[in-house]
Amino acid sequence: MKNENVRKVIMGADPNGMTLKNFIRDHLREEGYDVTDVDPEEPVLYQDAAKAVAEAVQSGIYDRGIAICGTGMGVSIICNKHRGIYAALCESVYQARRSRTINNTNVLCMGGFIIGNVMGLEMANAWLEAEHLKGVSSREAEACGKEFNELVEFEKTVYSK
Repeated sequence: MKNENVRKVIMGADPNGMTLKNFIRDHLREEGYDVTDVDPEEPVLYQDAAKAVAEAVQSGIYDRGIAICGTGMGVSIICNKHRGIYAALCESVYQARRSRTINNTNVLCMGGFIIGNVMGLEMANAWLEAEHLKGVSSREAEACGKEFNELVEFEKTVYSK
């Protein structure tokens, strides 16, 4: 079920994540998402894929991003070095959904060596459908919302742009 609040998704992968990325990309397009692929023909280094995804989401042109490498760790580290990017390395549907609901992530990271195509698609769907603080208790929403706002304020002191 397509989330109407998510219009544009950017995706990128290194050679170890290409198969998973292409599988998810094609299905998301079928579901009606506007998906841009940063490397549709030739795989790039994980650093370049992650940077392209993070900067595209950071620009505000894309609502969310998905970055994939062999383990997901490399793209996660690179994405999280960008101000306003909250990337989560996930290995389950539960983690993907909760990363969005609780932590307000805007980039989902996965490992092509770890996640199979069908599981990856289920994770992407759960993450794209989830909304920050929807479906949590008011106490949890208050605490998580406060923590997220504090993180945003902290970033203003750390990043120059």
